Amino acid sequence: MSEQPGQGDSGVGTSGRPDLSKRDEIPGRPDLPERDGPVPDSARPDRPERDQTPGRADLPERGGRPSPWRSPGQGPRPVERLGWRALWLGAGAMLTTLFFFPIGLVLGIAALVVGIKARRGARRRQAVAPGAIAGLVLGSIAVAFSAFSLALTVFLWPELSGYQSCVGKANTSTDEKACRDEYYPKIEKKLKLPEGSMSKYGDLF
Repeated sequence: MSEQPGQGDSGVGTSGRPDLSKRDEIPGRPDLPERDGPVPDSARPDRPERDQTPGRADLPERGGRPSPWRSPGQGPRPVERLGWRALWLGAGAMLTTLFFFPIGLVLGIAALVVGIKARRGARRRQAVAPGAIAGLVLGSIAVAFSAFSLALTVFLWPELSGYQSCVGKANTSTDEKACRDEYYPKIEKKLKLPEGSMSKYGDLF
C-alpha cells in the first residue's frame, strides 16, 4: 500500500509544513531555543529591579535612606552614645541638686546641651537617640530647682551669711538658739512666711 501524503517515517506528516522538520524541535515555538533555567529579573526589560528590603540594617532602604536600626554586632552609634550620656547627666544633676545645687546646675545645663544635640543628630540621620528625652526632662528639672535655690540664696544672702557666722561662733546650744531667735524672724519677714515657719523648715537652709 502506498504511503498517505504528508506522512513520514515517524508517522507524522511534515510535507504540509515545509518550514518544520521532524518533531525534535521545541513544540509551539520552533524559532526559539530551549531555556536552561529561569531568567533573572535584571534580564527581563518588562520588570524593574526589586527594591531593597526595608527595615534591614545590612541593606539600604527604599529611596536611599539609612536604616535607623543597627545590625547585630555593630557598636552603638554616636547619636545613641549622646542620648545615654544625656540621661546619665540628667540623673546626676537631679541627685547633686538636692545636696549641692551649684554642681546640679552645671550638670543640668550639660544634660540639656547633650540631649538637644542628640535629638538633632537623630532627626538629621533619621536614627534613634535612646535616653535623650529622659535626660532633657531630668536636666530641665535640675536646672529649674538649682536656679530657684540660687535665686533664693542671693535674695537671703545677708540673713543666711549672718546666721552661718553666728552659728560658727556659738559654743553651746544656748548660743545656737540665740542665733536662731535672731535670724529666723528676719528670714520669715523677708519671705513673708507665717511666724514660726523657720523653726520647722530652718534646717533646709
